[in-house]
Amino acid sequence: MATLKLKGGALYVSVIISILISIILSLFITVAYYNTRSVQAQILLTQLNLSLESGFEIAQSDYYNPSLGSTWQKMPYNNDSVIVKKMAWGCFILIDVKAKNTHFKLHKTGLFGSPASTDTALMVAEQNRPIGLAGKIKFHGSCYFPKAGIKSAYIEGTSFSDLNSVKPYIKTSPAYIPGIDENYLKTIEQVQSNISPFTDSLILFIPEMLNRSFNNKTAVVHQGSITLSHAVLSNNIKLIAYDIITVENSCVLNNVLLIARKVIFKQGFKGTVHVIAKDTVITEDNCEFSYPSSFCVYSAHTSDSASLKVRGIFFGLQCKFKGGLLAVNNKEQTSRMMIKTNKQFELIGNAYSSDYTDAQGNLYGSLICKTLLLQTPSGVYENHLLNCLVDPKRYGAHLTVPCWLTQKEKLYTCAKWF
Repeated sequence: MATLKLKGGALYVSVIISILISIILSLFITVAYYNTRSVQAQILLTQLNLSLESGFEIAQSDYYNPSLGSTWQKMPYNNDSVIVKKMAWGCFILIDVKAKNTHFKLHKTGLFGSPASTDTALMVAEQNRPIGLAGKIKFHGSCYFPKAGIKSAYIEGTSFSDLNSVKPYIKTSPAYIPGIDENYLKTIEQVQSNISPFTDSLILFIPEMLNRSFNNKTAVVHQGSITLSHAVLSNNIKLIAYDIITVENSCVLNNVLLIARKVIFKQGFKGTVHVIAKDTVITEDNCEFSYPSSFCVYSAHTSDSASLKVRGIFFGLQCKFKGGLLAVNNKEQTSRMMIKTNKQFELIGNAYSSDYTDAQGNLYGSLICKTLLLQTPSGVYENHLLNCLVDPKRYGAHLTVPCWLTQKEKLYTCAKWF
């Protein structure tokens, strides 16, 4: 049988091979193009992450300007832009950073403080009188007491005889306890008195349930007095009252900020909450505050009617608190600040009182105050401790606490990322 030959067969084969080669080359070029785009996008995203971290460095520096919280600021060495917002959130510092470039946007919010001290357990100012110890006393860190030292005391039917067990921890008190950073107090005052149109958004009523992202403006409720019952509120929410905020144990709060003259937590409340009060914070029995919570009692101005009263933070029986406690007067005030605990109390964090502290219970952190003032059913004892464990080492290595003391250089760490 004769074989049929196609004229120009070699030419057809050449054309087909050329087309195949063109397709393969086009595929290679396309893959290379998208690979280059992917690498470029990854580089831009990595660069933007670095700009985001730079925003946190800016917020933690002495060069931070509050105006950065309302306008986009172009980074000097690339096309990235950032908005850096910084404010007091209770005793901690809330830092919120947004970063963007042509292709991406990033957002990150953290609650910042400083590393907890693992050395200082307790510090009081020089009083020229010894500290009386009674009941079960244990120290696991340096205790700065007056030059007169310590003595055994008999209170509530108990005494303390093993003075040698605590003497290795005793050091000499300074004439004055360390001061609170003035800029820190100014920030607290601004949060108490100002509502910013750039960062806050007023709402008319308290919703039964709201989880507000820090990517949005802060949801703010401003009323004369507030009672919270059966509400479930989380994150970027600020409740402000001219007078009293009362929180029932049926209410669930998670990282919410409360600002008022006085704040009361009813028996059995549990949550994570931040408070800035001008007068008093009171917790009834069996309340638990998860980490990182904070209570701050401070007012730049005190009314005449309160000039002689004792203000501060007062805990009921069997309460637990994880975070920071601050009760401080400014130099012009004549009222007295007090942090009041009891023998069933547990603190994981740090506490500072510009005047008195009744230090009882288990204190896993550092406590600084001017004077120890013990209150029992039988009387009031100045410069005395009863049934107290102070141990800054147990949790200190992994704990972030409020950074409120005056320091030349402040080291910031994050207590919680949102």
